[in-house]
Amino acid sequence: MRLTPAARFLRRSIKRFLYSQLYLRDSLLIFLRRSQPLVLFNVEDDPPSVYVNYRVRPDRVAALADLLALPDGLALTPIRVLADEEPFLAITMNAYRVSGLVNGVRAEWSTFVRDADGVPRYLVVEAQSDAGSMDPVHVITRAGEMEHTLRDGMLRTRIVSAERGDFELEAALPAPAEREALTAAPEWIAANDFIYWRNGVCDRTFYDAALAHSPVWRIPLAGLRVQDRTVWSEYLEPEPVHAVMLSRRVQFAMSPWWNV
Repeated sequence: MRLTPAARFLRRSIKRFLYSQLYLRDSLLIFLRRSQPLVLFNVEDDPPSVYVNYRVRPDRVAALADLLALPDGLALTPIRVLADEEPFLAITMNAYRVSGLVNGVRAEWSTFVRDADGVPRYLVVEAQSDAGSMDPVHVITRAGEMEHTLRDGMLRTRIVSAERGDFELEAALPAPAEREALTAAPEWIAANDFIYWRNGVCDRTFYDAALAHSPVWRIPLAGLRVQDRTVWSEYLEPEPVHAVMLSRRVQFAMSPWWNV
């Protein structure tokens, strides 16, 4: 049975009223600290989200730990990124395009820590965006100079930071039929559950099957050119262990500043 125009108008009005009240209820509960906010956003696949994974030099581990000055309960930890490798202490450069609540290009330098329960988690050591944003370290994050593009099979990432130094990447991506699918390690995926910042604040994240069950694709190092002039380069081996990209668009829901 089809709705008449009058019945459709009535239901549309009821929908707007009822769901607006639910949002007002959620806003009040968040204000009263009875609930946590939930932010929806998408990590897009064009250009693909890339992860360039470096091994921390063994002779610089202690210096890196001193620089990061981790809060109590967190400690640097090795982790497997791919399922068929041994754990290693990593620093990762991740560049991606996000849409949803915010839109634009972001880049994050991250390492891994074990929490008080011994579970590996992400730790963001530096983040930059081409649009203004918020984070628990700076609160208001100014827009930075960066790009992350894919044209004619060539991926280009450029991050300019007066404080932390510049990073440039060019990678010739294989054609879809030639891409090598890899299996991400379960602990690398689960590390996304809680993403810490250097001051100990963490974001709790939820993600769909595109991250949990999809393969990642290898970016051949032979076609990868990197110029790393960041402060992090002095703690890293000169060549990345590997570079990978997500094979699909991933939908996230994040509860920011979860432990505040």
